[in-house]
Amino acid sequence: MYTSFTRADLLKDKKSWNALKKFYSLNVICGEHGTGKTTLIRRAANEVGTGVIYIDIPSYINELDEAFGKAINYAFGEHVPLTIQLLEKTAINDNHHRVSKWEMALRTINQASTKYRKRYNKPLVIVYDNINTLFHNHPEILDILQDNAKRGADNGECITVFVSSEVPRRMELRSAWSRAQIPVMEICDLNEQESMDYLIAKHKINEEEAKKMYNLVGGRLLELQTVADCFRNKQTFEVTKGQVFSMVKKRLYSAKLLKDQQHHEIGKSIIQDLLKSEEIDIVIFRKFFKDEKSFSEVLGENVFAYHQCITRQRKQSRFNQSQWHISFEKIMICSDLNSYLLP
Repeated sequence: MYTSFTRADLLKDKKSWNALKKFYSLNVICGEHGTGKTTLIRRAANEVGTGVIYIDIPSYINELDEAFGKAINYAFGEHVPLTIQLLEKTAINDNHHRVSKWEMALRTINQASTKYRKRYNKPLVIVYDNINTLFHNHPEILDILQDNAKRGADNGECITVFVSSEVPRRMELRSAWSRAQIPVMEICDLNEQESMDYLIAKHKINEEEAKKMYNLVGGRLLELQTVADCFRNKQTFEVTKGQVFSMVKKRLYSAKLLKDQQHHEIGKSIIQDLLKSEEIDIVIFRKFFKDEKSFSEVLGENVFAYHQCITRQRKQSRFNQSQWHISFEKIMICSDLNSYLLP
């Protein structure tokens, strides 16, 4: 099950982080690229202060040692080097395989979790941001982190928060998922009022221009930032609009949806359905494609929004149901898709 999780919920009175400390579990916060997940999580962690270890998983795996080391040094300061030195002396496991520095750092965090729990009678919160970088190329590392999170939950020593653009099936299939706190939390796009407040208060844009910008790109924080920068550089709205449409066309090109490209006919069928109903079930969307490669290729280009974490109230039911749906990215709706795909 998945549910939306607002920025106000995460930041207001630190309630969200403190609420995590009422139980020992594995937590997942997800949100699509550009929604401001990292900025929001860092801010919340900084406001809570003590008791939170934040680890930003890098895009390049050879930087993982540094990421863990940086997190430990920030959390524990000058006491860490001695601990690391002690671990380095015993950095050979039973199979005579040299343990990596990030694994040694993980052991240090585990030791610190035990001591923190005994001293303060509450668990550490460990945040792994951008874990989606591990899904395809280094899933074994994700497995280790998830199993370690289960150990911490079982021992009542720490709470682990995984932050990602999606929740991979691999995570859900492992035994550690039994410790996952349900529902999974989603950081969504800003709504219209939040977007207007962001543009007007933060970027000093007048209400009329802010409204046009929201109608152009929707509530995706990254794209709002981009059009706000254009405004600050005294670029006219029409020029900005042209740039947005150009970017949209590049996305369509990358997804091979333009005329005479591989997925053009499929794209037309999907878009015609979406223009009628606004969203379709992921199972129906999948049936448009002959193979998994084409399905993943189109879905990965940010033409369509994959709502893993959508919760809706069905008219025929009193109960909330969580389902996976496909809809347009807001920025795609604002563009004239017919001119690109439905000639």
